[in-house]
Amino acid sequence: MKNFKLPIYMHVILYAVTLFVVLWCVWYFCYHHSLLWLEGFSYFSTLPDVLSLSVVLPDGILKYAGAFLLQFYYYPVVGAALQALYAVVIMLCAMVVVIRLFDNPSHLLWLAAVPVPFFVGGQYWDYTLTRTLTWIIVSMVVAVVVYVLTIRKHKAFHLSRYIANVAVEVVALIVIMGFSVYNLCYEDSSCREYEHIWKMEHLAEARQWDALLDITSPDEAQENGFVRRYALLALLEKGRLADGMFLYNVTSANDFWFTDREEPMCRNYNAMLFRSLGVSNEVIHNTFQQQLQSEFGMSFTVLRRLVETNLDAKNYALAKKYMDILSHSAVMKHWVDERKPRLELIKNVKPTFESKGEQFKTSDLMVITSEMFNLHPNNRKCADMVLCGMLAEKNCKDFYLAFKVIAEKQYAHGEHIPRYYQEALMLISVNTPRALEGYTIDSDVRSDFKDVKEMVINGEKERVKSLYPNTFWAYYF
Repeated sequence: MKNFKLPIYMHVILYAVTLFVVLWCVWYFCYHHSLLWLEGFSYFSTLPDVLSLSVVLPDGILKYAGAFLLQFYYYPVVGAALQALYAVVIMLCAMVVVIRLFDNPSHLLWLAAVPVPFFVGGQYWDYTLTRTLTWIIVSMVVAVVVYVLTIRKHKAFHLSRYIANVAVEVVALIVIMGFSVYNLCYEDSSCREYEHIWKMEHLAEARQWDALLDITSPDEAQENGFVRRYALLALLEKGRLADGMFLYNVTSANDFWFTDREEPMCRNYNAMLFRSLGVSNEVIHNTFQQQLQSEFGMSFTVLRRLVETNLDAKNYALAKKYMDILSHSAVMKHWVDERKPRLELIKNVKPTFESKGEQFKTSDLMVITSEMFNLHPNNRKCADMVLCGMLAEKNCKDFYLAFKVIAEKQYAHGEHIPRYYQEALMLISVNTPRALEGYTIDSDVRSDFKDVKEMVINGEKERVKSLYPNTFWAYYF
């Protein structure tokens, strides 16, 4: 038993399994939503023209192969396994080199793991997998070349027993694994920041608004524009925008959406905002703008949204068109099949286009939502967006004019008026006493306003902010 030694293949298996398990856990538990985003950002199709186009483009074949693999990231457990497997393959290729070049290689296999930290360090940002596949191809070529050159004579190098022993092997393996995890998780803090963005994006896409609010705290929203906007979107959906938006560092109407950024994640957020407001034309517009940023010329996220938007609009022709495109993916075929019953239900239904009312062209969110309210006066979300946007701009004059119109539709039967609207009406009533006529203002709001008014008269505006932080008054003054 003293001379018992594990066969070399058992050493190889133990190394491979250990590395696979460690990296799989990192990817699945730390970057779960990043895997989903990688799938959504990619696009693969079995159509012949996609392959023929890939052949003639620079690195097209690698992108095509990467897209084939990325479609399986729709299932994060599979995506994490593939991400871990790439590193294992690279290490196995390096093991071929170690086994062929060194005598007594059992305790030198840790040398084969040395490239792994450097590979995984750049793995997160490899959206197309071209870097990953290049690493694998180069590793395989080197392994094959070394194997061929050492067919007649191998194990040419001998290392001292001070290096080729169990203690060094264990320590080296622990260090390399730790270095790999560090490079993947901690070296670049922006990886975790983007994971948080993808998590917010996924929860919003799935309409899990309570869960979204749980991970978008007011403290984070002070500095992070994505956290702020996703929190506002969740508040809008929950009907709490006019009761809590000032907690999230809102400073203007532009805080509700992205106006000057073209990244896919910004366009994707805008599309989800307009989906919430029921503005399908703007959903499609931002979705196509998002598509332009794709490395693949198209993406699964874009196609899925176009399908859902056209199904909701009862546009059978376009919904079927995009479903047919998606059906040429091995993974998306099941997704398409689940929606075929909905497609059949609208086969003979007239599409619901946004064709009523005066046509307008603008990039101003307030104009868009105002026009949508004119078309759909019972749409509470559009009304809240208009009124809260005016409060964010401290535009009390237009707020009062808009509120009088909106109140006739949405607060005409004694419905409770949101806190911020009551506060704005109290402020407006100082110069326009009739502003309160016909509206029920809570007694605590009236009482608080007396204190606020006195503090403002005495020049104590900072006290208003400290004593009444989540109020329109604190924001206004």
